[in-house]
Amino acid sequence: MNAWKVILATLVLFGAGVVTGGLLVQHSMLAKSPRAQHPPGVARQSPPSPWGMRYEFLRRMGRDLDLTQEQRDRIDKILTESQEQTRKAVHEEFQRTKTAFREVLTPEQQTKFDDLIKRSQHAHEQHHGSATGARSPESAPATNSL
Repeated sequence: MNAWKVILATLVLFGAGVVTGGLLVQHSMLAKSPRAQHPPGVARQSPPSPWGMRYEFLRRMGRDLDLTQEQRDRIDKILTESQEQTRKAVHEEFQRTKTAFREVLTPEQQTKFDDLIKRSQHAHEQHHGSATGARSPESAPATNSL
């Protein structure tokens, strides 16, 4: 009984760390970016997307390093592939952790756990929406086929 509490607490702490890290990156990006990039009176309505951060990075590197268009294209491809690999790795690790977690639980606890995961994912989808129209692996519906 106590083992699942420890695992759940670990997952909560991991999630809090991810959120905190994301907020820190967002804050540092906003603090460094000049306000002139956004038209006056137009507020940014959502945190920068991975694509937006990649675009901003490419723009800044292109300016600071005087990159050619070919270099920009190659770097953009590298960053895109890296983001996809990172997304896959995070998703796979989440699935492994969730599977290991479920193995510790009784069948009744597994049912409750599955419901908690579904509610958490639903809340995440409600909060973040689908601005890009694409769903990340982390936001895919939970299944009971673990």
